Amino acid sequence: MQLAYFEDLTTDFIAHASGYTVTEAEIMEFGRRFDPQPFHIDPVAAKDSVFGGLVAPGTLIVCARSWLVNHLDRCPAYSAGLGVENMNLLKPVRPGDTLRLEVRVLSARVSQSRPDHGVVVCKNLIYNQNDELVMELTPKMLVKRRA
Repeated sequence: MQLAYFEDLTTDFIAHASGYTVTEAEIMEFGRRFDPQPFHIDPVAAKDSVFGGLVAPGTLIVCARSWLVNHLDRCPAYSAGLGVENMNLLKPVRPGDTLRLEVRVLSARVSQSRPDHGVVVCKNLIYNQNDELVMELTPKMLVKRRA
């Protein structure tokens, strides 16, 4: 993995990661612990839901995104997360779906309170194995500047 410092994170920056497969067991375990809706925890009951089958909780997809961020081909020299805006769930994630992440920089500025860092806003696009966009979100992060 190659680190990308603040100076590298211009609006033409794009990074990719792939290979996170969501399993039925993971969906059901996560659902039981954090979001016990029938369409997350019971494959039989899920068939009668609006989804027509078992689907992953959106929060599980956010967690999968974190895994993917740590496997980017060019990973920002991240110090802290500053928030997330505009999270959209666009398509259900089902057992066996394999996710990939594309990160695009929207804006970057030097931090006023920490001049050795920059504040970077990105667009995160998460796709399934069929190249269908399943989630998009806009995180803001604190990124190290080069020494």
